[in-house]
Amino acid sequence: MKGTKTRKQWIWFFGLLAAFIVLLLGLYVRMISVRSSAYEAEREEIVAPVRVQDVSSTQVWKTRSFLARVEGGQTIDIIADVGGWVTEKKVVLGQEVNKGEALIVLEDPRRVLKLKESEARLKSARANLSELNRKYEQSKTLLEKGIVARDSVDSLNNQLASESANVDSLEASYGLMKWDVDNLTVTSPIDGKVEEVIPDVGQEVKAGDLVVEIVSTEQKRAVAGVEPRWARILKPGMEVTLSTTHNNLLEQTEGEILGVSSNIDTASGTYRVEARILDNRYEWLPGEIVNMEIPIELLTDVVLVPRTAVLSDSNELFVFVYQNGKAVKVPVNVEWINDREGSIPANLIPDNSSIIIEGHVGLAGGQIVKLSQ
Repeated sequence: MKGTKTRKQWIWFFGLLAAFIVLLLGLYVRMISVRSSAYEAEREEIVAPVRVQDVSSTQVWKTRSFLARVEGGQTIDIIADVGGWVTEKKVVLGQEVNKGEALIVLEDPRRVLKLKESEARLKSARANLSELNRKYEQSKTLLEKGIVARDSVDSLNNQLASESANVDSLEASYGLMKWDVDNLTVTSPIDGKVEEVIPDVGQEVKAGDLVVEIVSTEQKRAVAGVEPRWARILKPGMEVTLSTTHNNLLEQTEGEILGVSSNIDTASGTYRVEARILDNRYEWLPGEIVNMEIPIELLTDVVLVPRTAVLSDSNELFVFVYQNGKAVKVPVNVEWINDREGSIPANLIPDNSSIIIEGHVGLAGGQIVKLSQ
């Protein structure tokens, strides 16, 4: 009797315990459900502002960047072709000059007088030649009428040939003297920057003396060391992008490959690549370091995206796209063009969508978003 009573007590105990556990489980499930619903409701209420980029298929060159050093053009020694005394210095140290611009003016009165004398002789000879030519034409007419003999006409013809040769000789002599006088003004043969002006005003300069040194600005170039696998695809005439940062501002211009060295530098294991700076608008000085961005592969049917728009999840790269008012997560593979942007195959981006490029931090797939201005 006592054993039966004890069993009933245990049955009631376990029954109550089971009911209590079931009640706790029910309350827990209810709480989770409520919290999940609240989270979903809260998530639905959060509308993140984003900025997007339209999807536009294009083709672009994949590039590779190398450090390059700016080198100046060659230093040109300007030599005096004639002698004289310096009367005027047209340029100063550091001045930029254009081709044909006057640098130094010399004076030599003797050359000027000889030029005037030569010019006078030439004018006289030309006048004699003109008179002989008139007489010769006249004598030919008289010969046809039988008024003068053939010998007279032949004599005038010989005089005309002699005077014509004399005029040619005087013209050559005058040309040489005029060249001497013209070269008393020393001009620049190139576009460049003055490095040194040697003679002073009043100083005598002899033919062959060095008078001015100019550094060419036409031939300023950037020189980089490039690995063999990249050097082999570079050809003269290829365009490159040259850039640097100065005072937190990007300075960027274009260059053109001049050539690639045929021998490798054993110390660095690279080939020397030279690129002409097409427009040195920032006046980069020799010795400055810039980035030389070289095209290495043409990519077609791709979409360009900023580097910051590409996110990673474990080992997977993805972007968010804006579609039907929501952020949609799209796995992608990326070919990096440079350190600022990459390319994505156009067929990976869903139709009628745009790529989210700002505001994607903290987004979840399927989250409601709105477009910001």
